[in-house]
Amino acid sequence: GAILPRPIVVCLDLARMKQMDSSRSSSLMKFLEDTGVSPSEEETRRRERIILELHKIVMDWAKMVAFNQGGKPWITSGTVLTFGSYDLGAYGPESDIDAVCVGPCIASLQHHFFVVLRQMLEARPEVSDLHSIESARVPLMRFKFNGVSVDFPYAQLPVINAAELQAIHANDPRLLEKVDEASWRCLSGVRVNRQIMQLVPNMKKFQLLLRCLKLWARKRGIHCHLVGFFAGIHLAVLGAYVCRRHPNATANTLLCRFFEIFSHWPWPLPVSLHEQTPLWSPDGCSLMPIVMPCYPPEFCASNVTKSTFNKIKEELWRGLSLTKDTSSVDIDWSWIFAPFPYGAKYKHFLRIVLSAPTTEELRDWVGWVKSRFRSLILKLESLNIGCDPNPSEQVDHTIGEPNAVFLWGLIMYSNTQICTTSLKEDFMRSVTNNIYGKEKCAHSDIELSVVGMPQVPKSMSDHPAYLQKLPNLPPRMLGYPPMRQGCNAVG
Repeated sequence: GAILPRPIVVCLDLARMKQMDSSRSSSLMKFLEDTGVSPSEEETRRRERIILELHKIVMDWAKMVAFNQGGKPWITSGTVLTFGSYDLGAYGPESDIDAVCVGPCIASLQHHFFVVLRQMLEARPEVSDLHSIESARVPLMRFKFNGVSVDFPYAQLPVINAAELQAIHANDPRLLEKVDEASWRCLSGVRVNRQIMQLVPNMKKFQLLLRCLKLWARKRGIHCHLVGFFAGIHLAVLGAYVCRRHPNATANTLLCRFFEIFSHWPWPLPVSLHEQTPLWSPDGCSLMPIVMPCYPPEFCASNVTKSTFNKIKEELWRGLSLTKDTSSVDIDWSWIFAPFPYGAKYKHFLRIVLSAPTTEELRDWVGWVKSRFRSLILKLESLNIGCDPNPSEQVDHTIGEPNAVFLWGLIMYSNTQICTTSLKEDFMRSVTNNIYGKEKCAHSDIELSVVGMPQVPKSMSDHPAYLQKLPNLPPRMLGYPPMRQGCNAVG
């Protein structure tokens, strides 16, 4: 057999390593405090008041529905269950609230929820920007309550009385077995959060790590489920996995282990907090499967494509390369959480302009089109074009109508020419594949074009100071490998 090279023995000063870990943990928490990712006490109280008010509204609504249906309003009730980052205690000042409206089966989704309850909410002075998303996989209402965004789906239960309300809040599996498939999906976030809370050994450390992961993902442009990146549930499961493996680790060690574990993870091996994992992976979850910690085990819904998978892997390796250096006691955390330099990486961008006659119609239109973005990314990949879909939205003030502009970085793997006319025709078939999409398209518009750096906003331009700070890392770790020669993008 081959003679293996002699291993290199590195002697580590344990006292110095402990000091370095403590110093880095302290500076990380100071960085997070200065960044403002944690809400103030007033922000916390404001969200608590919002949940309380929504609970009262839902209770009044459920009793009114029962009275109008000839039921027993004195024993019929409803409730509001929170999930997502708010429920896990890892939300920020600008985070929205994910809450499920739970009501009795006599309250229908189409009429009592989307009409009656909507009218009750619209009558409240605290509620603004309310719109319904009825054709989504999980139908919901989205609105602002006292300036805080709320996502509000609806779950029906056979009967709701005081005893069952207690069982719902306790996540009683016997009660959850009674719900239909649509309500089961709505309550999946609640079930997953309860499981995570039970599984992680230290909630405060988990919350700290999750805040770090969400800030890192947002800054590096990989925190948007609709365009193929992480959703909050993905980061929560990955963070819980690290915390379970390292229950006594410091903040610095947890973040370092996150990059170390998942940069080397043998995808598509699923990440699971339990030993039991599903035997199959639904379409869209095969590249980066992550299992929700609930019974029976389910995969987190995912829109990851080859392009977004490659960028996530690059960012994990970049994070590892910046945190594994032991030559200095401390870390400049602004390097880890630096904004992704789109302008330094890409020479060409796909410019997507969504416009509508009114601001309210634009909100619905943007939400609908974004839910179809994955098909556009897959079409680009079929043309041998890599795509980095920047999740942030811009506004073109030279356009008269309300609009939202998206700019996606393009990577040409060959001498490819993009015909934006045929690209739009193909994408529109996905946008107008049902009555809802055809109705919205009648009043709204999509424009696609390929643009260069001069047409890109300054917010996406190069970051010279950031580039100077990292001279010794290879381009792959920086996140902007050099563009291949001889590549063209023609609109």
